[in-house]
Amino acid sequence: MMKRKFQAVLFVLVAGAVLFAAGCASAESGKKEAPVLLQFDDIDKSGFFPTGKLSYTIEGMMVSKDMNFTNYLEGTEYTAKPNGSDVVIKGVSGELWRTPLDKVLTTYTKKDGSKLSAADFIPDQYIPMQTIAGSGNFACFVPKDKLVEIHTAWGDVLIANRPEVPHGVGDYLVCREGSDGKPDFSDVWVVNGVTFPHTYDMTYSKR
Repeated sequence: MMKRKFQAVLFVLVAGAVLFAAGCASAESGKKEAPVLLQFDDIDKSGFFPTGKLSYTIEGMMVSKDMNFTNYLEGTEYTAKPNGSDVVIKGVSGELWRTPLDKVLTTYTKKDGSKLSAADFIPDQYIPMQTIAGSGNFACFVPKDKLVEIHTAWGDVLIANRPEVPHGVGDYLVCREGSDGKPDFSDVWVVNGVTFPHTYDMTYSKR
């Protein structure tokens, strides 16, 4: 009788241990591994395809006093100053960034296609601007489960697919076309995957 009770207790203990171990293993397998932060050198450069800006409307504004803001897509902080040069740009997804006036005047036009000038900017008021469609870029798709750190030519550090921001199926790394017709990897930046299809040509995308 005692032997049977001992065997029954032993069976229950062993069964419980097995179930506990199985539960732990299941929980471990269900955990998502934290994505590894890759560097640009880790990316397969053969994934770059020719592209260029589409024509679309954004907004620009100069300021009458210091304006601190964050580009919520990039996580980058900016300060625009009333120095006659800083222009705050509002993109198609409402994201903000700062660009020098001389670059704005060569990169964008008025909405009707005519040339922009410094006199068109009224402090603290956004004005519509049109991008100039054209080729001259390369882009590479980065799936949203991969994080890539990019050090831009203008000194910012950007993270492709950074957490807590929508990316669609993934962000894109974009660069200019070099004089040899190949990607110029000395000047690379990140374009959010939600906005990229609306702002860049997808004709030669490998997706």
